[in-house]
Amino acid sequence: MAASEPRIAAQEQRPQQNQGAAANASPLEDAVEAALRDIGENPALRARQANPDDNAGSKEQPVNKERPAGKADNKEDRRANRRMRREAKGGRAVSLPAPATARALDKEFEKPVGKREPKTKIKPARQWTLPWTALSFIFMVLIPATLATIYYVLLASPQYQVESQFSVRSASQSSIATMGLPMIGGGGAQSQDSYIVTSYIESLQLIRDVQQELGIDLRQFYTRDHIDWLYRVDPSMPLEKFTGYWRDMTDVSFNATTGNTTLYIYAFSAEDSKAIADAVLKVSEKLVNDLSESNRQQVMQVASKQVDRSEERLRKVQGEVRKLRETEKVLTPESVGGQLNQQIVAVQSQLTSTQTRFNALLKEVDKNAPQARSMKRTIDSLEAQLLELQSQLDATASKSTDPSKARDPSKQNVAEVLNKFEELTVEQGFATQAYTTALAAFETSIAEAQKQERYFATFVSPTRPEIALYPLRWLDSFIAFLVLLAVWLVSQFLYRSFRDHAI
Repeated sequence: MAASEPRIAAQEQRPQQNQGAAANASPLEDAVEAALRDIGENPALRARQANPDDNAGSKEQPVNKERPAGKADNKEDRRANRRMRREAKGGRAVSLPAPATARALDKEFEKPVGKREPKTKIKPARQWTLPWTALSFIFMVLIPATLATIYYVLLASPQYQVESQFSVRSASQSSIATMGLPMIGGGGAQSQDSYIVTSYIESLQLIRDVQQELGIDLRQFYTRDHIDWLYRVDPSMPLEKFTGYWRDMTDVSFNATTGNTTLYIYAFSAEDSKAIADAVLKVSEKLVNDLSESNRQQVMQVASKQVDRSEERLRKVQGEVRKLRETEKVLTPESVGGQLNQQIVAVQSQLTSTQTRFNALLKEVDKNAPQARSMKRTIDSLEAQLLELQSQLDATASKSTDPSKARDPSKQNVAEVLNKFEELTVEQGFATQAYTTALAAFETSIAEAQKQERYFATFVSPTRPEIALYPLRWLDSFIAFLVLLAVWLVSQFLYRSFRDHAI
């Protein structure tokens, strides 16, 4: 700007003849000057170079020709031209440069025309844009939170809650309970049964039992027209898929300290919620009764089988004893030995008497006499009978080699018969004792099974609710907003972490 002002001042100090000549310029010269201006040439500078004598008397300082021609010169020239036009419009006389000669114009037009530079930089139109962070917040937080609020406040159907509490108790009481102290942990068997009922309520088996035993399809309570589209189910939905939905609409918990079970049922009308709770309690009570009866039958069945085995063993031993008595023709082992001893004593007494009479006869007659020979045969027979009876009584005596005696039961060894009787007697005693013990255990198991019987006790019955407790519309909307905001913050943190550590 400082370099262009001396030029303008020098042009204002030109002689009047130059001003007159410039004022009398023809239209052709004006057109040439405009053409040179369009191609980026400065007509004033060209005119001064063509007529150096016109500017000899002026006080204008020479232009620094060492300054490289470029965008800076063009900018300063354009500013000078604009200033000159403004002065001309204001009524002031402005000196114009002398017109260029034809030779100068020919030289200018013979030069190749370069790329035309724009006079001013055209700024692009300002576009309204939002940063990526704001867009992500809008699409990830604001829009979903608004949709959730619209659903909870305007579309969500009211849900009714029914509460019920029950307990699984046994008929017997422990020694701690009889002393007035509470049961810690609710008892082992009772806790197991309570956990079984808790799992049963949330299972597919309960849905089937309610449908088969009570004729109630739980799916019908959740297919009403007034239920919103998010919670309404298809009436033909398979039971396997409906089980997951059923677990969302129930809440059952077992307190191991008190032994009580709390059940919550959720439905979309007061009547439906109470009907569902009543059906669940009925099938749960039947389950507890079936478990108790099954446990009692199992205990009694095991005890009964033990009695049957003991009885069969005793019957078998008694049959062998009876068979031995029939074979030996005796009632007891003592009678066998006593009868044989009596026979031995009788034979010995008769043999002694016969020998005495035989000795006395030999003093009177010869031994070859008929009376002596007859008495001798009697003595020999008695001795043989005594030996046979003694061999039957002796346990170590050798068996007879006579086949007829071996087959004759009356010729058997008495010791062997006594041993058989003793073995059977001992076995019979053990069988009798086992049978007696089994009978006592059976009676005890019956009493214990009756004591261990379980009862389903409902102490908080389900009642028809008066108002709908859920959904908590504004609270659920606020929670949804917080959750979406947390997800958005985590995504922003991860995105910025990855971008900062990217190579």
